Amino acid sequence: MGDTKELAVGYTRANATQSNAGLFLLQRLDITPGMHVLDVGCGPGNLTAHIASLVGPSGTVTGIDPSAERIALANQLLPSNPKLSFHVGIAEDLSRFPSASFDAVFVNSTLHWVRDQPAALREFARVLKTGGGGRLGISGGSGDYRTAQERIKADVLGREPYRAYEEEAPPKFLGRAELEGMLKDAGFGAWEIVVNRIVKETRDADEMIDWLDTSSSGKTYGGIPLELRPKAREEMKREWEKMATEDGIRMEMELLVTVAVRK
Repeated sequence: MGDTKELAVGYTRANATQSNAGLFLLQRLDITPGMHVLDVGCGPGNLTAHIASLVGPSGTVTGIDPSAERIALANQLLPSNPKLSFHVGIAEDLSRFPSASFDAVFVNSTLHWVRDQPAALREFARVLKTGGGGRLGISGGSGDYRTAQERIKADVLGREPYRAYEEEAPPKFLGRAELEGMLKDAGFGAWEIVVNRIVKETRDADEMIDWLDTSSSGKTYGGIPLELRPKAREEMKREWEKMATEDGIRMEMELLVTVAVRK
């Protein structure tokens, strides 16, 4: 099951966690007026529009996302701006853009969904200006840290009858060492990686699962068919409820936040 209009609209209402993570990354990426920026995995474009305000009238910002539903929302919800554009596209294929055409590439809460991560990093490097003029910013879950969501998903989907359905493209969270190797192979000359520790808080289990659904474009349930998802959701809900307190549910996460410079 791919993205839907309902999930895309739900994401616009519940993406504060991803937006705050993106703002943390933007502070480190140091976007300035006049820059040309590519936002990979832009979703409905709220952060893309914010970046446009940072680059000003002399800069440009382009957002791409594999979800046609989220690109449609970006085009519907955001005011017309000749310096801001959106396209359906994937990180591994940026062929619509010339080499060395961007000052910065911004990748927030996205890389773990990319199927061919080394190819994507090579494309990021290709479209960035060379000679130290191009910067890549990435923020996403750390492969060195396992969240409650990963544990609960693996537990429930490992049960019968769900275990018979393999997930076609599960998320892959890179650890620091693996990410550094990919950056080097892709042509980046220097980088700095920090850990951003955050907490996702919800009122109850249903709110947590709804957030996970919209954040993952419906991939909370792996590869199981639609008719089994209500039952799987109830089993996940029971696991989340074990973490509940009188204040709700808290899920701790560690994000790897990277700024890399093109050689």
